[in-house]
Amino acid sequence: MKTPLRYQATEFDCGPTTMTNAIMYLFDREEIPPDLIRHIGQCTLDSFDDKGHCGRYGTSGASICYFGAWLNELRYAGLLPIQSYFTGGQEVFFGESSPLTKALQEGAAIVLHVYLHGAGHYVLVTGAEAEDYRVFDPYYSDAPVSSDGVIRVGDQPYSHNLLVSRDRLNDNSPGDYSMGSPESREALVMKRYRIDDLYVI
Repeated sequence: MKTPLRYQATEFDCGPTTMTNAIMYLFDREEIPPDLIRHIGQCTLDSFDDKGHCGRYGTSGASICYFGAWLNELRYAGLLPIQSYFTGGQEVFFGESSPLTKALQEGAAIVLHVYLHGAGHYVLVTGAEAEDYRVFDPYYSDAPVSSDGVIRVGDQPYSHNLLVSRDRLNDNSPGDYSMGSPESREALVMKRYRIDDLYVI
């Protein structure tokens, strides 16, 4: 059984919430090990603010990269049929020749770093509709969307709550739902792995 995707509980936990949403999007509730959800919280809320408070600067790209590698270890151990890879920089864009677009066409979910209100933020990308992309933003707001190329969606709780245009995502500025400078972009691509390809130790 699928479960509706979640919203973050604080100002800082977009990273672990989006990682959890990626797992929930790809797998039925009965397939998800509870210790996986626990591990997401422990490993992906890792950044410190200027006063040394853990978690109050959100999630680092390093922890997203690490967590993707750890997910692959679950596959190797025969515990969860998942495959993931981390990519950054010039490879992170959306378009006809984009590896990210191709991954979405193959059923992947993408944990993507964008900007929101001038700060770094993680959202989940789950598919495409022509030149718009299905995005679940875990930062709940009932305010009208004021950004060009962004449409709020209210009837797809299992996959997305926004449609964001390709141009908006690819924009080099730190505007809402833009990925910003190509040199600083990052994404974690996750998809189901065929059960009969699992290597069980």
